[in-house]
Amino acid sequence: LFGENAEATRLGISKQNQQWIRRAYGDATIDILKDKPTICSGSTMGEQVAVETYLRAMVNEHDECEVKMMGSDQGFHNFLYYSQKLIQATAIDRIVVWEQGRGRINNLGALRTKPLAEWGKLYNPETHRIFQWPEENHVGNNETKEELVLSPVVHQWDRDHDLHGWMVRTKHKQWQAEWLARHKK
Repeated sequence: LFGENAEATRLGISKQNQQWIRRAYGDATIDILKDKPTICSGSTMGEQVAVETYLRAMVNEHDECEVKMMGSDQGFHNFLYYSQKLIQATAIDRIVVWEQGRGRINNLGALRTKPLAEWGKLYNPETHRIFQWPEENHVGNNETKEELVLSPVVHQWDRDHDLHGWMVRTKHKQWQAEWLARHKK
């Protein structure tokens, strides 16, 4: 599972997350979960048997709660994790929650509170590349070196005005031209 930025949001800070959890599970549950980091439901990965079990649990939550709000899957997703219902499934050996900018999928949605360029070394506005949060590597003699690693997968990149505009102006046009060239008769 992949978290959203804990500095930018928590389950109790986001009005959407509050509503999804409150509607499905009540005020007492959101009171318990309000300080927990938000885990994004838009990016989940694992072994097939574990993902199938997760998906059945998500459908079950939807059916039991009868919440039909757009985005409510994120409320179910967070409830399943924090209530420990998922880890109790025999098909799931373990659950790892990666902090935003640390795992294979880098969730940017919660960072829309300010431009990505203002979040530090996460985004290079000149190259339009998204990086993982810098790791300090010890190189000896009490020296450290920050290493920037390109994010393998970037989720919700379209939430940033600059990056979205660049993608539309350049990459989308490039991909469209390439596709048309391949499919020309």
